[in-house]
Amino acid sequence: MQDYKILLTWEAIRDIADVAEYIEIRFGCIHADRFQDNLQKELSKLGYMGGIFFNTQILYQGYAIHKKPFPPSIIFYIRKESLKEIHILRILRNERNWKAILSNNPFYTYPD
Repeated sequence: MQDYKILLTWEAIRDIADVAEYIEIRFGCIHADRFQDNLQKELSKLGYMGGIFFNTQILYQGYAIHKKPFPPSIIFYIRKESLKEIHILRILRNERNWKAILSNNPFYTYPD
């Protein structure tokens, strides 16, 4: 059961494509496909579990950015309670300076 609609920003879509391409080059198509399948499952879980993950103490348009571990990456998202939506902002590797990346992005873009 999914209570919230999941929306991805263009930035998150590019993050996914970059990771999938890296995995495909290094480990082959099967592993890249597995990554994308596992990620899709994790994103769908956010539809009903989105409120249980840690708050980063960073705000985006007044909403707290939450983070869900997806080793070796982290899924960053906001919850829009009134709209019953979860917006996936970025999917970043843990070793990247995600605090600076999230803090320095004044707006995200969405597919139409």
